[in-house]
Parts: sequence; C-alpha cells; structure tokens
Amino acid sequence: REVVLEAVRQNGDALRWAADPLKADREVVLEAVRHSRCALKWAADPLQADPLLSTEAGAANPFAVQGSKSLVCSVLELRAIEGTFRFRVALGVGGKELDGDLPRSSTLGDLGRYIRASALNQKQCLYLILPCSAT
Repeated sequence: REVVLEAVRQNGDALRWAADPLKADREVVLEAVRHSRCALKWAADPLQADPLLSTEAGAANPFAVQGSKSLVCSVLELRAIEGTFRFRVALGVGGKELDGDLPRSSTLGDLGRYIRASALNQKQCLYLILPCSAT
C-alpha cells in the first residue's frame, strides 16, 4: 500500500497498475486524483461514482495525507477578530512565516487553499498542524 501511495504521488495515473484492492482504497484513489485528474477512471466502480472523489474535489483539496511528502505548515496563531480570522503560519522548518486575515465564515479548507495559493505550487498539497487547545 505504501509503495502504491508513493507511486500515485509521483504520477496519479500509476493507479492503473495497482492491485484491485488498492483501486478500491479511498485514500489511494484520492491521492491519485490529487495528482492526475484522469486517475479516477482507474478506480474501482463504486469509488468512480463517489462525489467526494470527483476530479474537482480531489484537485481542490489542499491537504495531504499523513506521511506524504508535503510541506508541513504549523498554525502558530488563529484567532477571531471582529469579522475575520487572523492567522499566522510557519511554512516548513525554515522559519518563513505567512500571516493574514480570512473572512469569519472561512473553513480550514479555505486556509489551506490560501496557504497553497500564497506560498506553494498550486498543485502541491500541505500537511497542516493545528495548535493544541489549552482547555
């Protein structure tokens, strides 16, 4: 499974040569669709009909699965200020930070897309680490 996950991260169409049980594995298929819009045609039939695995959904998802080779982004600050969410994010381990504001109605997916659009290759996924609550 790990070998196939790495293969589809390199080329989503590698799903074509995966064993049938892996073509029915949601995580493997999602990773393939993230990297190739055409990869869904190689998935098992039930997954081809899954709206969450559509090429649009896979391409729009900015988040990587655990263990993938992706930029790790740590949320250093996330707080509500009037009608916005203010955030500060550390990109990788190099010390570069990104900060900004998003509308109060934003989701974590919106934050991920903002980070990806501002600091990453649009096709690269990121692994987002959220701060622990002190409650």
